[in-house]
Formats: sequence, C-alpha cells, structure tokens
Amino acid sequence: MKTAKQLVKDSKHFCILPWIHFHAWPDRKVMPCCIADSDMPVSEVRSDQSILEMMNSEDYKDMRLKMLADEPVEACNRCYELENDGTWTLRQSQNAVRGMESEDLIECTNLDGSIDEFQMKYMDIRFSNLCNYKCRSCGPECSNLHGEEEIKLVGLDEFERRFNRTETLVNCNDDGVLMDQLQDYLGDVQECYFAGGEILVTKEHYQCLKYWIDNDMAKDVKLNYTTNMSVVTYKDKNNKDQSLFDLWKHFPHIEMWASIDAIEEQGEIIRKGFKWAKVKQNLLDIREHASHIKLGITPTISIWNVFVYSKMFDWMYDNGFISTHNPPRVNVLTYPDNASIKILPENMRVRLIREFKHYIAKFSENDDDVHIKNGWKVLIQTLWEGRDDRGRLLDFFDITDEKDRVRDEELVTVVPELLEVREWANRKE
Repeated sequence: MKTAKQLVKDSKHFCILPWIHFHAWPDRKVMPCCIADSDMPVSEVRSDQSILEMMNSEDYKDMRLKMLADEPVEACNRCYELENDGTWTLRQSQNAVRGMESEDLIECTNLDGSIDEFQMKYMDIRFSNLCNYKCRSCGPECSNLHGEEEIKLVGLDEFERRFNRTETLVNCNDDGVLMDQLQDYLGDVQECYFAGGEILVTKEHYQCLKYWIDNDMAKDVKLNYTTNMSVVTYKDKNNKDQSLFDLWKHFPHIEMWASIDAIEEQGEIIRKGFKWAKVKQNLLDIREHASHIKLGITPTISIWNVFVYSKMFDWMYDNGFISTHNPPRVNVLTYPDNASIKILPENMRVRLIREFKHYIAKFSENDDDVHIKNGWKVLIQTLWEGRDDRGRLLDFFDITDEKDRVRDEELVTVVPELLEVREWANRKE
C-alpha cells in the first residue's frame, strides 16, 4: 500500500477531502464534496449524532479504505472523467493545497476506515434552499420559491411524491443543532465555500462570519462565494439594514463568483427575480468599496441563454469583470438534459460554433490567454459533440410554455432564436 505522501502526490483515486471536508445540503444529505454524485450521499445531518459520527458513517469509512488503496470510488467518477480529459479537478487541487499538511490525519486512519479526529479545514455547507430567485435552470431543491411555484403547477400531493416533503423551505440547521455542533470546528477552517439557495440572504452565513471576526480568525479564513449578486446588505438582529462591506473588510482573502446567465431583459426572464440595474450596481459597488475581493462571473450555459451569452461576455469584458487573468468560470448545463445545448438542431449548433470561434480568434496564443479561450473551447466542443433531439426539444418547450404561463412571461420575445428552434422541433421528420 502507498504511503500517505505517495497517495497525495501520485495517485489516481485518492482525495484528501474525506479527512478534512464537510459538505451538506439543505435536505440534510452529506456528500464527500460538491463534485461527487449527489445521488450517492455518504452520510446525513442528524441532530442525534455529532459531526464526527456523521464523518464515520459506513459509506465514509468504505470510501476512505478504497482511497487508501488508490481504488476508484463510484461517487467520485466525475473527477476521474474530468482528469481523463485533462481538466484540473477539485481532487487534484485539494491534494496539492492541503494533502501534505494533513499527512498525519491520513496515517491515523483506523483499520475500518474511521477517524478519531476531524479537522474541518475546508467547509461547504449549503444551509438552506432559501432564495430570492426562480431561475429556469434551477428547481425546488435549491430555491424555496421554485417549490411554491411547483405546488401551484402540480399540487401538493404530486410535489410530495416528487420531493418526499411538503415543505418548500428546507434547512439542515432548522433546529439550530448543526450550528451548535459547528462551533467546535469553525476554528479549523482554512477555506469556506458559500453557496445556496442564495447564501447572502441566509442567516447561518452571517453567524459564521461573525464567529470568525469575533474570534480574530477572519484574516486566516479564505471565503469563496457563488452568489446571484442581488444584495450587498443584510438585516441585523434589530432588523436594520447593514452593509456587507463592513463584514467583508475583515477577510483579506475573498473570491466571489456572480452566478449570472444573461444581462438586461434576457437575464430578467431567464432568472426570475434578477434585476439587471441592481445587479450591475452591486458589481460596481463591490469593485469600489471592496477592491480586495476577486470578483468574477460563473454562468451556466443552456438552451435558455446560449444565444445571448456573447452579449453578456462582451459587457463583462468591456467593463473589466472578465479578463485574460480573470476568465469566466463556465458551467455547461447537463441537467435537465432537455435544456442542454447538445440537443439543438445541427444548423444552429454550427452557427454558434462559428460565432464562438471568433472569440477564440480575438485572443493571442500566449499562455496568459489560454484560460479565457478554454471557456469558449469547452462550449464549442460541447456543441460539436451534440446531436439534435426533437423529442427533448419539445419537452423543453412544454416546460418553457408552462413557466411562461404561470409567470405571465414569453421567453421567445427576448430570445427570438428560440422561435427557430421551436419551428425545427415541430417540423415533421
């Protein structure tokens, strides 16, 4: 068997995260990380268990034993696939950053895969699905507003059948026990990834920040956000608005990724609740009042926004929110598959490929430009590998029409290219 040092430096399947990371979702599922298969949780948040007990579930112990033997773990296939394609993954990143410093934790693993000590060096807890948006690419798992809309559409009984609950708002800290348990581990945190729901309207986010500030730990904790950028204020205990900048100034290391799929009227219909004027002002205010924050964008590319993505890219690039040193963190939607850009008609995929190739041509062959070009290359490759699918496109428009009806909107009025897609899908073969 390889030594801890060998596993960290030279392995195909070992990952340090099961020793140092806690990742929970609002529905109380605990996953090994945010990349792992969400249908294969390894534990659950339980009020009658300590965090250490959660980390020593049978699935977690089995996972550690497999990793110590450098054997593949089914839940981790996504990282393996990305690495085979040459993409740098969370597994590789965390091994490089935190693997060697955690060598003693690896070596102290018990024969059954359990651990006697847990240091939560990397924290990623999605406390709640509380959100002020209803994005078309999202659902009730990550937005309570989606849940409310879903009940209107299908009824409470069908909602319960689909999601195994009747509540639209879920929170893994609803009884306050998880936050109490975290007090023993917040002091170990080196990096925290915050996402939601919408994390900037989630109370536990502020409890964590204030803990680190009050205990003089803020300077040692790196914050990493994915946020819809809708707010830069919060309510204090007296329900008065306070500026987030007064909290963020204590944290010298912050990365913030704005989850924006389109700008202007397209953005407002694709992400219900999005107000472009407000989001634009918040972006500008962060740059002015919290210039130490590394601010970027992380769009999810789907049929909803692929035809208007270049418009957003141009605005962000021209206004300095995208650069060769700060490229967008592009996500290509895979679920629901009826909104994947892969299923678009071939002629429209070819048209988009030609458009996106012009963006690659704008940048040089220098190493500094490689990452901003790679985002476009990923989109081109996805379109190139696609295959048009009338059935799934018709499903897409059925869902789109349903959302349009309940929201009194009409998506094709702001993304007219979708009219052509619909006409193709309705054409008899």
